[in-house]
Amino acid sequence: QTLRAIFQYKPQNIDELMINIGDFIYVDPTQQSDVSEGWVIGTSHRTGCRGFIPENYTERANESDTWVKHREYAFVPASRFFTQAENEPNVKVNGEVHNPVRSRSVTNILSSQNAPLRRGLLVMRHGERVDQVFGKSWIQQCLTADGKYHRADLNFPSILPKRRDSMKQFEYDPPLSCCGIFQSRLTGEALLDQEVAVSSVYSSPALRCIQTAQYVLEGLKLDQKLKIRVEPGLFEWTKWEASKLIPNFMTMTELTEASYKVDTSYRSNFPLSSLVPSETYEEYTSDSAAAPLLLFLGYSHTSGVILIVGHGSSLASFTRPLIGLPARESGDFAQVVRKIPSLGMCFCEELKEENKWQMVNPPVKTLTHGANAAFNWRNGILDN
Repeated sequence: QTLRAIFQYKPQNIDELMINIGDFIYVDPTQQSDVSEGWVIGTSHRTGCRGFIPENYTERANESDTWVKHREYAFVPASRFFTQAENEPNVKVNGEVHNPVRSRSVTNILSSQNAPLRRGLLVMRHGERVDQVFGKSWIQQCLTADGKYHRADLNFPSILPKRRDSMKQFEYDPPLSCCGIFQSRLTGEALLDQEVAVSSVYSSPALRCIQTAQYVLEGLKLDQKLKIRVEPGLFEWTKWEASKLIPNFMTMTELTEASYKVDTSYRSNFPLSSLVPSETYEEYTSDSAAAPLLLFLGYSHTSGVILIVGHGSSLASFTRPLIGLPARESGDFAQVVRKIPSLGMCFCEELKEENKWQMVNPPVKTLTHGANAAFNWRNGILDN
């Protein structure tokens, strides 16, 4: 018999078998008489190792799934959302690097088919912001007596983009931390590994969101091909802004001069003047705001994945209307949003035949990392 692992199992004893989700395990029914109830002994197809595994971590595999695969050729894109760059010699399959041999004739077939990708919507929260780590007074820690920026901690950005108004405006429109920059680029690399075909990018006007979009595109190797469309309608629920005012965002000219790849020809659907300070929850989720904007972004492209980089509130407010769900109660909404981590994401796919959208698992998991407090060697090392 052949079993397929439906859960990962890490051995607790030396005679147990390590299995990952999707592994095939060969089991001889004649050798199970002395095995404890609830356990089986088998051999992993992936590793060749033999040992005990909990039976309820597996299921019977279909016979067709257990055929030996000597080599695979892709005649259509492996996923309707994901595509592989032709120049990329190595791709990752199940965490292992492979170099698929593709004949010239197969490449011609792929290009001649030109199969359209199904549309998807990837809504992402920005990466770690500096005030999330250092508090609202972070800018005071970084300004010298003559008003120049000084990197007071390694997690502060090495430089701040130039803006014509006061540098103190960064207090209300903070940048990413260095870890946030790294997180964003790493997320882009993960999306590239999964061959996510991003066709357009929209961002909140907040600097942290524009930076996140920029570094995600760098990880995707699309920063020279796609430009970021800055859309004020994607900004945070303004009631949650600590200043109770709409921040003075960097202008398109300032963003361009700072080398951010923004689309200066894009005309936003919701001007900055439409943002109301301390708006009510009903205003934020009304039909005149999030839902029509989402529908415009979701239906204005022929194929591929539309990436929206916004805020924690964006994940719920921009996806639920698209899949036909009403807005949450404001209390529930706040509880949900507080649990969304940096670079948390939601993914919707279009079911064109049924004229609707559905939510599915995002192509990559959110980055997990531990806390790392500032270290002073004098404390503890020199103490008696």
